[in-house]
Amino acid sequence: MNISMINAEVYRRMLCAAADALHAKKEEINRLNVFPVPDGDTGSNMSMTLDAVHSVAAQTDGLSAYAEASAKAIMRSARGNSGVILSLFFRGVAEAFAGHDRADADLLIKAFETGAESARKAVMKPVEGTILTVMRDCTGFVAPNAEDSINATLEHISQKAREILKKTPEMLPALKRAKVVDSGAYGFTIVISGMIRALKEDVQEETPETFETVNDADFSAFSEEEITFAFCTECLINRAAEVTDSQIDELRVFLAGIGDSLVLVSDEEIIKVHVHTNEPLSVLNRTVPLGVPQFIKVENMKRQHSAIVTDAEQKGPESENCGVISVANGDGLHDLFMELGARYVISGGQSMNPSANDFLKAIKESHCKQVILLPNNSNIVLTAQQAAALAEGVQVKVVKTVTIPQGISAMIAFNASADSESNIAEMTEAAAAVKTLAVTRAVKNADIGNIHVKRKQYIGLADNDLRYAKDSAEECLSALAKEIEDREIITLYYGKGVKPSDAEIAAEIIRQNISPDAEVSVVPGNQPIYSYLISAE
Repeated sequence: MNISMINAEVYRRMLCAAADALHAKKEEINRLNVFPVPDGDTGSNMSMTLDAVHSVAAQTDGLSAYAEASAKAIMRSARGNSGVILSLFFRGVAEAFAGHDRADADLLIKAFETGAESARKAVMKPVEGTILTVMRDCTGFVAPNAEDSINATLEHISQKAREILKKTPEMLPALKRAKVVDSGAYGFTIVISGMIRALKEDVQEETPETFETVNDADFSAFSEEEITFAFCTECLINRAAEVTDSQIDELRVFLAGIGDSLVLVSDEEIIKVHVHTNEPLSVLNRTVPLGVPQFIKVENMKRQHSAIVTDAEQKGPESENCGVISVANGDGLHDLFMELGARYVISGGQSMNPSANDFLKAIKESHCKQVILLPNNSNIVLTAQQAAALAEGVQVKVVKTVTIPQGISAMIAFNASADSESNIAEMTEAAAAVKTLAVTRAVKNADIGNIHVKRKQYIGLADNDLRYAKDSAEECLSALAKEIEDREIITLYYGKGVKPSDAEIAAEIIRQNISPDAEVSVVPGNQPIYSYLISAE
């Protein structure tokens, strides 16, 4: 069937079909991971991210309302870098659909372009040859006439996306060496294919009882009289490069003077404002000079008969000023972070990336006014940043730790009596001073640079870069010890299945290959995947 316009029901069918297509292809996408280490499972992450659309019913208010609701659900379920990028794409699509009950082919193209731009802006250093490239360039053809069908438009986009996908190995040397296309980019082409399938086939909607409906919080128990400030005002701004920290501080003072329930979170890329006020236009006017708005929402809480749930009702007496939420996998690492003063440890890491919802739950349960997130994995940083932008009622910052040793060093530098700004500076500096080494087993054959890796070989990594492939853990440790150089404090965290006696042998191998003045400690981490994680300071 040919469709000339998209409404809420059709768009929902397209998203659900895209989610189903990702689910069917997730293992195929996973297998495209370039690194021989068990990676972030791109296909699984993208599938779990988009699967959230199944829980969002089509809105009676039209396409605009459904697009926004589904984008929020996708963002909260985003996992891994590709999942977060995919969620940002659909957030951009929702922005383009805002105010429209239906969308024709021209608006669909604009929505894809807006989505691609939204995703790219959220990445500090975009890399060509990835999902971002395919998102940006797949609409690079002459726009169809308004009377053209949505089917034909998506077919054009799909064809262009697949053409670009085939070129990704030429854009990214790592892909060319591994003889694969980019896994995230491939996943995005599957998303488009799923959308096309929804239009070609008479896909029956499942009954509402099949899905667990996601509802907004119920504030109906409170009366209008209890609401001092009527308008819940929110905006997400792409921070302009010239905006200074002093301007952010001035905005914070201004907002505090015209409302309550204030949350103002900023980093190099975004400014997120949430405030209850009687002057919503003043809030928006004050944010205009700071950057381009990506999301604006003003709700009249009295008209909706909703009310504010105060922090005191949610938090309880043990509320702290500033706390740390860390990500770690393994009983030993979990206990270590808690002993060092973490307020909450989320189970996760390599091959098991937590979602934005996991972070938001931990933020809520931490009962802290200020929260610092330690992702401890490069594939979790974007998810942590997204959770920070979504958090309400709490100031949330992210220290971009990409390894467990970096996270531990940052945790040691944490001062519970200091504010988040002071802690961020100290923790970031501490994390940067750590060199991380790791030993694991290859899950497949691969050629990475000049290194040929055979399946089940021991591989050694230095700061997440593959350096060695050896037939034994001992050989790998001896080679990695050369990377320690003049570091003086060495800590070896041994993983799940490694005997304490073997860990002591590993530590002795390191001692024999480094300065005699260096101190080597052995700690049970019980982490999966990595036999040994080594921190060198």
